[in-house]
Amino acid sequence: MDASADLDERTLRMVHTFGASPERLYAAWTDPKQFVQWFGPHGMTNLVCEFDLRVGGTWQVEAEGRGTRRAVSGKYLEIDPPRRLVFTWAWHESGDLATPREHETKVALDFKPVGRSTELTLTQSLFRDRTGSDNHRWGWTQSFEKLATLLSRGS
Repeated sequence: MDASADLDERTLRMVHTFGASPERLYAAWTDPKQFVQWFGPHGMTNLVCEFDLRVGGTWQVEAEGRGTRRAVSGKYLEIDPPRRLVFTWAWHESGDLATPREHETKVALDFKPVGRSTELTLTQSLFRDRTGSDNHRWGWTQSFEKLATLLSRGS
């Protein structure tokens, strides 16, 4: 198997343009009061959303809906408003923040102004396999739909 092909299917890269300034979009990712409104697939409700927004600080989210409970957490690696945000990401075993974390990936967000909009590039890697990448693409796509709705309503 070609090593670069394997790397590609274990890396998720999504580019989406949002009708908001980089500052507004960055705030939606870093303010828990906004994040809780859009993060996660349709039908999920965020119950816990806590951010310690500093390099080395942690973040955690717990949600339920669609017949399941999910928990995810990580650590902030880079904070460069409103240009870049990088953090680790790992689901918790049983959907409870008190349970051990599973496989960890890294999420890098790059915010590029384009007129009155912002092009967001999300890169998440390395997944164990293509299934992990595909599942996260599905979740991020739905989250981006909800984020666009939040941004269209204004601050």
